[in-house]
This record gives sequence, C-alpha cells and structure tokens, in this order.
Amino acid sequence: MRSLRLFLVSLLMVGCGPIVMIPGGELSGEVQPIPSSWAFTDDVETFQLETRQEDPYSVNIWAIHIDGAMFVVAGGGPKTTWAQHIAMDPRVRLRAGDALYELSAAEANSPSDRDDFLAAAKKKYDFDPEGEETSKAILYRLEPR
Repeated sequence: MRSLRLFLVSLLMVGCGPIVMIPGGELSGEVQPIPSSWAFTDDVETFQLETRQEDPYSVNIWAIHIDGAMFVVAGGGPKTTWAQHIAMDPRVRLRAGDALYELSAAEANSPSDRDDFLAAAKKKYDFDPEGEETSKAILYRLEPR
C-alpha cells in the first residue's frame, strides 16, 4: 500500500513539473513580465523549461545570464526531446523560483556565443566540458515573444 501511495504522489508531481531528470508537464507559477535584467538568476542553480504549448513538456535545466540575455543548451543536440519541440515551435516558458517567463528560443550557435556560454558555465556551475561534448550541443538564446 505504501508503494502505491508513493507511486501516486510521484505521478501527481510529474504532472506539475519535472522531478530531477524525469520530465514533467505544465509548469505552475505566476507569469511575470520579462525583467530588465536577468542578473538575479546568477544565484539560481536549476531552472525549469517548458516546451510544446499544446501538450506541455518540462525539464530541469541550467540557464545562464550573459550580457542581458538568458541562454540554455541542449547538450544532446537535436535528438533531445525538448530541442525537437523547439524546432517545431520556439515558444517556451522558463521558471526561476516561483516566477514564469514566456519566451521564445532562438538558436545562438555563433563561435562567440558558444565561447561566452562555456566561460559563463565554467564560472557559474564549475562545468568545463570536453570539446567533443559541445560539438553536438545546441545553444539557445531565450528572447521575449
């Protein structure tokens, strides 16, 4: 009986948002206007990203603020489920804490964007991937809709 309760609670939680590495559905929270500065996100480690508006799909993700813009990366490249969703519809929602931001994801794969992102990821997350790991990754700039 205890395992059944745990399973049901887990199902309810997945419907609300992602749990660690398990994708979720529609994100809860209050939609906020796009901030004039994303600097407050420097102290936020994990964000949630929602794609596919008609059947919401959400994941936990790292996000990095660089020169007034927010960036996320699909490390698995175009095979990543949420990257496939963005390819079909760039509308996304980003949750930082309890706040939701309605944004649009645009590929940002110039060498300077990638270099800036890798430097910021190393600083914020102490993450320094090997070159081969970054070759298939897709970098997205999150912009106002």
